Formats: sequence, structure tokens, C-alpha cells
Amino acid sequence: MKCKMTAKTCVNPTEDLDKVITAISNIFKYDNLIIEDSYIIVTGEIDSLIQLKDSLKERKIRDTAERMFIKGASNGIIKFSLSKQAAFVSVPNIVDRELSALGEIDVTIETDNELAFIEWMTKK
Repeated sequence: MKCKMTAKTCVNPTEDLDKVITAISNIFKYDNLIIEDSYIIVTGEIDSLIQLKDSLKERKIRDTAERMFIKGASNGIIKFSLSKQAAFVSVPNIVDRELSALGEIDVTIETDNELAFIEWMTKK
């Protein structure tokens, strides 16, 4: 299964850049880190998602994650968002809409098989 992950989050003027990088690093083991004017973007392959996958299992939220992944799936792309504040303390909290004034971590997965990816991430 092919898989490319991209995670993007804003860095607000009130936020410490290192703390935002820590939040993303707590969830993803990325291959590339890009720092733009007010955004951080990380990219990686399927291995970048193993930490998130393991956390979904540990927190027993695979059913919720599966629903959110299915909801965000279309034409080989799966989109979902994670709470940046929760990520800072190593907790993957998938959110349905923007909840925080600080913004979320927006994740895009490009895959050649959406269902296989979702099953891999949420397998019981």
C-alpha cells in the first residue's frame, strides 16, 4: 500500500515555534520538516504514522478514528485534523471541526487504497 502523509499547522504569533514542532513530533515521525512564514509542514511515508497508529490503539479510540477517516476519505485522499494542544502532551485527539483558537494540525493522507489504509490504522 502506498501512502504519503502531509501534516500542516499554523504557528500563531503567541506560540513558541519549538513547542509547535514538539506537538507535531509527538504524533508523527516525519521525513521532512518545512517551516514557512506562519506554518509548519511535515511529510512522510507510512512509517511516519506508526506512532499515531499505536496511540489510537493505546487510547482505545480506533472506532472513532475509523469513522473520522471514512468521513474524510475521497478519491485516494483521507483528511482529518488533530488537536494541536493535545498533541503537545502526546495525545492524538481527532477533532471534527476547529475547536481551538490556536488551530489544529491538518493531516492529508494520499493512498492508493483508502480502505486498506483505514483498516491498517484502526485494525482491532
